[in-house]
Amino acid sequence: MERTEHTEHTTKAGVLLIVMAFLLVGMQGQSPDDIERRKLVEQQVKLSKRIASLNHEQEFLLMQKAFYASDSKYILLDLPSRTGMLKYRNRVPRTFAFSTASGKRPVPRNTVLKITAKTDGNERKRMLLFGDALLIQSKRSSVSAGKEHKVPRILIGSKDFASLYYTVEQGTTLHIGK
Repeated sequence: MERTEHTEHTTKAGVLLIVMAFLLVGMQGQSPDDIERRKLVEQQVKLSKRIASLNHEQEFLLMQKAFYASDSKYILLDLPSRTGMLKYRNRVPRTFAFSTASGKRPVPRNTVLKITAKTDGNERKRMLLFGDALLIQSKRSSVSAGKEHKVPRILIGSKDFASLYYTVEQGTTLHIGK
């Protein structure tokens, strides 16, 4: 009888010890090394995004410096705010608002393009072509070449477009921001 009580108490103590071990292991959570490693990975991701942003900003500033030195005109587009600027030697002779009408592809971002063609004609058929990447037209344009060529279009008010059209030449650079 004594033997069964002793084994019964030992069995209960053993089961209790096993249950407590599972509970304590579950309460421990992650080790400090895992937490530190996760924080370091998060910091590394943030820093790599910041580095990419600073590299892009540096490229943009170097481009502006080169255009200032070369006495060239260029166009800047800010897609999120839907505004654009015609710049010449760090002066802004023209600012304008625009809207987009995408074809099969979205408007390219963070890109530098050159005007490959200026289509002349009456007021409603004029356009600035940037290869097969982009097309700039007046909002009053009757030609929807963006649908024919499946090229994304940027539409600008007629007065702003007229001033852009007559100011820029073939080869003028367009910088599209974020």
